Amino acid sequence: MLKIVSSSPERVRLKYPVLRSEQNLCSSIVSVLSSKNGIKSVRCNRKCASLIVEYRSDSLSVSDIVNLVVSIKPAPLTVSQSAKADCACDDAKDSLALLSRKSEFTALSVAAGASFISKRFLGRAFSQALFSPMWMFTAFFAAPLVYSAVSKSIKDKKIGLDSFLGAGVGAALLGGETMTALEILWVNSGAELMQEHITEKSRTSIKSILDVTAKTAFILVNGREIEVPVERIEPQSTVIVRTGEKISVDGEIIRGEAMVNEAPINGRQELIHKVKSDTVYAGTYVQDGLIYIRADRVGDSTYLSRILAAVETSLENKAPIELEADRLAKKLVNIGLIMTAGTWLLTRNLSRTLSVMLVMTCPCATALAASSAVSASIGNAASKGVLIKGGRYLEDAGEQESFCFDKTGTITTDMPEVIDVHALKGFSEQDVLMRAYAAELHNRHPMAAAIRKKAESYCLEKPDHAVCETILGMGVAADTAEGTVCVGNRKLMDRFSIKTGNVAKKAELWANEGKSVLYVAEGNRLLGILSVQTKDKEGVAEMIETLRKDGVKNLIMVTGDERQSAEPLAQRLGFDECHYSVLPQDKADIIRQIQKDHKVAMIGDGINDVLALAQSDLGIAMGAAGSDVAVEAADIALVDDDLNKIVFLRQLSKKTKTIINQNFTIATSTNAAGAVLGAVGVLNPVMAGLLHIVHTGGIMANSSRLITYSGEDKND
Repeated sequence: MLKIVSSSPERVRLKYPVLRSEQNLCSSIVSVLSSKNGIKSVRCNRKCASLIVEYRSDSLSVSDIVNLVVSIKPAPLTVSQSAKADCACDDAKDSLALLSRKSEFTALSVAAGASFISKRFLGRAFSQALFSPMWMFTAFFAAPLVYSAVSKSIKDKKIGLDSFLGAGVGAALLGGETMTALEILWVNSGAELMQEHITEKSRTSIKSILDVTAKTAFILVNGREIEVPVERIEPQSTVIVRTGEKISVDGEIIRGEAMVNEAPINGRQELIHKVKSDTVYAGTYVQDGLIYIRADRVGDSTYLSRILAAVETSLENKAPIELEADRLAKKLVNIGLIMTAGTWLLTRNLSRTLSVMLVMTCPCATALAASSAVSASIGNAASKGVLIKGGRYLEDAGEQESFCFDKTGTITTDMPEVIDVHALKGFSEQDVLMRAYAAELHNRHPMAAAIRKKAESYCLEKPDHAVCETILGMGVAADTAEGTVCVGNRKLMDRFSIKTGNVAKKAELWANEGKSVLYVAEGNRLLGILSVQTKDKEGVAEMIETLRKDGVKNLIMVTGDERQSAEPLAQRLGFDECHYSVLPQDKADIIRQIQKDHKVAMIGDGINDVLALAQSDLGIAMGAAGSDVAVEAADIALVDDDLNKIVFLRQLSKKTKTIINQNFTIATSTNAAGAVLGAVGVLNPVMAGLLHIVHTGGIMANSSRLITYSGEDKND
């Protein structure tokens, strides 16, 4: 079984076909060999059944390695691997069920079509007598339905849809109405195939959107790179990612730099320059560069995996309108039973009775009226970066009358930027920036990053920098080639006895505009001041205006920031209320107070927003850029910073309910009309079956419009 393909000094390549059939043998071989003295590196490729081993010839020989490899057995599945195997098994079962349903529907369609062609064009009808070939064929497909109907009736101790359909098929077969039984089976099979198809399509589309992680990765072990399956990566491992490779873990860069494409999880098309201490996410990939990542979250605990699980679960979390559809479908079954029995008692006509039964006791269209629309909308939203954790939250999204927003990280960016530079007489803006640049050169504070970015935009050369002292709550004092430079707030200037009276009016004006003021001094002289402000996120003003036009009664800012930075922003953007300097528990109390009058949605991104997100009627978290705890606490997560997706979410919610109501109308009206026409003899069983398929298909087609809905066409 094991073959030596090639051998060179201290390197051997082996062919081992059993690797393909043994799921965990590769990982076992890598684990065992890597722990042996004399082994430099091990690479195992299961698909190619290939094994490459580098070793020290003074410790091992090729025969030693061969004997060691063949003695290794596959490792047992871990809990995580077992869960994934179960998931894969479930997926396989779902696929087989769908394939079986397609095969059944195809076979029934062929039989029905052959009967129709033979009778219509050849003038020869198939025999419907008991034990005829057509009877035997129909009985074969009827047996599972009849068995299920009987067992379910006994178990539930009541007659339901399956029971009635099974009884109808059995009665038709025993009565010699083989073609009628075939029609009932064909209609039922087609309806179930439609339902399974749209459910499978929704799940597949969601998986294709989010399942973008790598399958293997390189980790650093004792100074050597080893390729391992992603599921074998342990927390705190060092993962190496090069140009063109996908990142398989959530973690922090500990060495190197790279241009990272984050579009798979947040939709941003521009590349992000990532350096040491930056965070990267599984599912993104390195466009250019080399980085060493400390794995903080691996496997099912990564951001992407948790979001995938949440969206998968959402398909089971039904909206109230979906539950109403189920209740309506049950009522229609009961009404159908009464109408079918009444038709038989009044007409004693089996054909009319079966026509009514085919129309009224197959409420597939009614049951699908809501579920198909909700599934299509959740899949559409996921493709646009709006992750909805259940149908009930999709329904709620269009009903909120009040919206509360956190400030920093939600309606403004996390990173501040220098807005204004004011230089005193005798100095230029470049002089002020150059001194501030020198002082903040190695500071990790966001304010320092804003100063460096502004200075670089002026194309200033990187200055020399000696010693820097951070003075908590005030700023920094740095020894530079020109002397001691101080950059900070008014308290820092007072500490070093630097006069600021000549810029007092300018500083007050900026403060009233919601900007932070930084003073720049050299020695005991003030050189100038800088205004720093967090930038509004793109589209926030348009979002607020659109929400107000859409009927939102209250737009509220709730922030822990001070009044001087919160109120000017709230006024400029048009918020109705502004609550500032609030603690996390205060945010939840504010939400609770608003709920006395209105349903309220809370939008936030940080740990301090978690209580408010949980308390609100609808919690919306800013996804990948926000706190993981906030994402978990929220009902809906946005994977990027595009706040206009809140508008899209609200429009999608309303559009979904409109489509569902249209579907209800189509289902109930065609059911009622079909039942009446069947009872009076206008519809025969074949036409009744076709009507059932057509109106179910019409509902599916109507719901499918939500798959491509963008929210832009208000008349759609």
